[in-house]
Amino acid sequence: MQLRYLGDSHDYLKFALLRHLHPMLKVRVGINWYLTDPEENRDGEQRHHMTGRNWGKLDAPLFEMLKPFQKLEHRSLPNFEASGIFSEGTLYYSVNLPDTNLRRAWQNQATATLAEAELVFLDPDNGFEVPSMSNRTQAKYALFKEAAEFARRGQIVVGIQFARQCDPVARARSVRQNLTENFPDCAGIPVIRCRVSPNILFLLLAPKDRLAGVIDALESFEAKSPIHKKNQRRVELIT
Repeated sequence: MQLRYLGDSHDYLKFALLRHLHPMLKVRVGINWYLTDPEENRDGEQRHHMTGRNWGKLDAPLFEMLKPFQKLEHRSLPNFEASGIFSEGTLYYSVNLPDTNLRRAWQNQATATLAEAELVFLDPDNGFEVPSMSNRTQAKYALFKEAAEFARRGQIVVGIQFARQCDPVARARSVRQNLTENFPDCAGIPVIRCRVSPNILFLLLAPKDRLAGVIDALESFEAKSPIHKKNQRRVELIT
């Protein structure tokens, strides 16, 4: 996560989902920002949700609360935490992701900081690890074993995956398969696909006793999503 993107179109969808899951599942939310330093390019920044005709229908209060973050000077984590977007009890892990050698210690600190959360959101720059990932680019990705570590502690996990220049459905199923190999209980959970450029996918892991509630919450999130185009919803579940 890079601060310069805070409040963009993808963030609107991330936060709308978490604000939906929080009351539906009656869980305390923890956010692991996977914070990284900004890069020179501005690839991926999209803010067309502020001008789109039906974006606000997904979460109208959130739509209004994100307006200040369209100004670059307002994009800071203290401003975000004070915005009221998430409840007062929300936990945050905001330590910059270090190089490869220190990553294990960083993950240990993340699990300790977010230990009281019942749902943990992972927000890396690109999504889950890929075969081409190198030591230099590793900070852009969440590792499958990191997500599974939270899940084995009994926590619901929500992770993101950007689907760039690929079939989003195939990508969703491929990433879910990798997650399943690390935490088999997530096999039956649908993946959320949000139609935005690029598509963003949300993949969830959950303990067996929370599976039914998680699936119900995802289905209701899809049901309230506005129509995008060609009579397709902005949010779609991939089974």
